[in-house]
Amino acid sequence: MSHKTRMPKGNCYGDDGFALLAVLAFLLLFAALLLPFSSAARLAALTSSHDFEHARLSYAAEAVNAYLADKLASDTSWKGSIKRDAGADGMSCRIKDLTLAFRMVNHAGLIDLNVATTTTIAAGLAALGLDDRQAGAVANSIVAFRSPQRDTALPIGPEADFGLKHAPFEDVVELFDFTEMRRFTPEQLGEIFTVDSHSAFIDRDLASKPLQSILAKLDGAVHDGSNAFPTYTLTTRISRRGDTAIDAGIFTVSKDRQTGRHSSALAISTTAKAALPSCNLVLGTDITTWFEEAFG
Repeated sequence: MSHKTRMPKGNCYGDDGFALLAVLAFLLLFAALLLPFSSAARLAALTSSHDFEHARLSYAAEAVNAYLADKLASDTSWKGSIKRDAGADGMSCRIKDLTLAFRMVNHAGLIDLNVATTTTIAAGLAALGLDDRQAGAVANSIVAFRSPQRDTALPIGPEADFGLKHAPFEDVVELFDFTEMRRFTPEQLGEIFTVDSHSAFIDRDLASKPLQSILAKLDGAVHDGSNAFPTYTLTTRISRRGDTAIDAGIFTVSKDRQTGRHSSALAISTTAKAALPSCNLVLGTDITTWFEEAFG
């Protein structure tokens, strides 16, 4: 009895080819739908990486400022050397691919808005760029603004938008209550004024150059002297591979007292002294080694 092979009915090869095409079409459609999600995931990964690096640099800058404040309070010889180098322009150094720039402003060279006379405040306003008439009028308003007495005999210039506070200034940005002061930035105000020195004395050697020249013309109207509460604005900028983080704070330092709060960052010149052979001179060996290990 002979056996015959039974052939399947229909075109099975055609059916298999159609199935293959259907699978390929499905894969192409799936890939097309997946592509936007893949791109979004890649972008999110890059953004997260950038945010993480920026956060690391920001925390490092904040830690450096805290370290500098502690050194100002505890190391007299270090304070003397840093005061010479980190003044008007600041200074910078490198640790591997990190560039660190520092600036320190001693508030003994600033005008305290809460205790300075009208004449001294007017000098500060003139240093910012107000003409003599404007400077005198706004200075009168500033003294009236801070005065606890509602004395109608006080000469008052431009009115503050929200009225007179009759209490001390808590921050130099309160000067923005006066329309005439809004042409300036918080950083510019911080170069001339303070609310933290609690002293009418001004060290002219520590004042900014525009303020120095104006104070020199006041014929003794401004008193020189020391500050019982040494206060500094510290600004640290750290750059690495195109990313930059800045931290700035105002620190009152002494052996038995140290307080600090965040503030607007003061400008650090792009030509800040970069001749330091090593960050060891500013940060010491331990902190420099930590940077090398953390960002190596």
